[in-house]
Amino acid sequence: MPKHPICAPISGSGAAAIAIIRCSGEGVIPLVARHFRPAKRLLNSPSHNIVFGTFFNAQAQPLDEVLVSVFRAPNSYTGEDVLELSCHGNPDIVDKILSTLLEDMSLAQPGEFTLRAYLNSKLDLAQAEAVNDLITSASSKAETAALMQLKGYLSRHLEELLKRISNARLRCELAIDFADQDLPNIDEAALLQDLQSLLRDARALYTEGQYSRKIREGIRICLVGAPNAGKSSLFNAFLLQNRAIVSPTPGTTRDYLEETLSLKGYTVVLYDTAGLRESHEAIEKEGISRTRELMQSADYILYLYEASAEQIEALSPDLAAKCIYVASKSDLRSGENLPAGHIPLSVKSPNGLNALTNAILERLKLPSDILYRPLVTNARHLAALKRAITALETALAAIKNGSGWEYIAFDLSEASRALEDILGVLGSDELLNQIFSNFCIGK
Repeated sequence: MPKHPICAPISGSGAAAIAIIRCSGEGVIPLVARHFRPAKRLLNSPSHNIVFGTFFNAQAQPLDEVLVSVFRAPNSYTGEDVLELSCHGNPDIVDKILSTLLEDMSLAQPGEFTLRAYLNSKLDLAQAEAVNDLITSASSKAETAALMQLKGYLSRHLEELLKRISNARLRCELAIDFADQDLPNIDEAALLQDLQSLLRDARALYTEGQYSRKIREGIRICLVGAPNAGKSSLFNAFLLQNRAIVSPTPGTTRDYLEETLSLKGYTVVLYDTAGLRESHEAIEKEGISRTRELMQSADYILYLYEASAEQIEALSPDLAAKCIYVASKSDLRSGENLPAGHIPLSVKSPNGLNALTNAILERLKLPSDILYRPLVTNARHLAALKRAITALETALAAIKNGSGWEYIAFDLSEASRALEDILGVLGSDELLNQIFSNFCIGK
């Protein structure tokens, strides 16, 4: 496990009241003590203690008064000796302190502190990835989901599934190893029941994960309709700024616009698109083609129409199922009866978006306790879980077909490996580099 000392700022860049520099690795306490007065107080400090003093450069010139938080191994974030220096947040002071430290240490690479925490068994890989999710979350629900993963809700659930798979595999391997012994035969009915239960639990986790992944990555909502239906006005109203050009001239939007916002705690990726109509103009035709592609990939479609429902294009059943029909400019059509399920909208009225917002939230509604259950919100985790499900399905079919125990044991080994990939039980260097390179420096 890496022990060479590393350091990096862990607070934001720019001027601030306070800045923090983290150091981790073997010998960081005496290395920092060379530049700290009173040095003995830092050298003798117990873990989880704060020491006040002055930090000096290599020429013994004082740079700043600092607070040093001491975390001794193994009771630290990385599992190594860790010091966190809090200094005044003048970028020049931070640079001078960091330059002094770098005479004896290396600058931490992106995610290297968390990578060391994983390598020192302070976190499993699923928890380590949750650290980055928590930092980059764009909504309150995404933050909660990441925090629960960091606290180990998902990891404990997966570990329990692994134990159950290992128990089933062990029974198959015993049947292979002692086939020539005078021992009772394996209880096939009990094994079949156990595998069916495992498969049900894994499928439930996957099904819930397909939706909960949207909490992390954002729910894609596409605004579509004829030209001048009010799509760009609604786009701007959601963002509370004039992001899209609004014009009475049809066909103003040629390409789609994309923005991310938080809607009552949900991360929403909103698309303003080119109006749907027949066009012979090359650029507008390309924009309309992209609109239709976005409709296919979107989670929900807001179909806006201005005058009557007769303007609405007939959609395929799969698109219609995720569509919310919106009667725009409702301030101009008071008293008009709308088709059942159609939502009135006025971006000019103070509460003109309320009905539409409520309709969207009703579609997004989650069970109240879902964020506090084991959730698979990561595409990598979902892919691994799908592999585990496929292996369990193959094992179950092998039992029903009377295949040999060695085939069933092999399938169960494949299921175990898939879940171990999520937890990083045997994480490859390539996988770890790919994951931790997405972290910010300092984490």
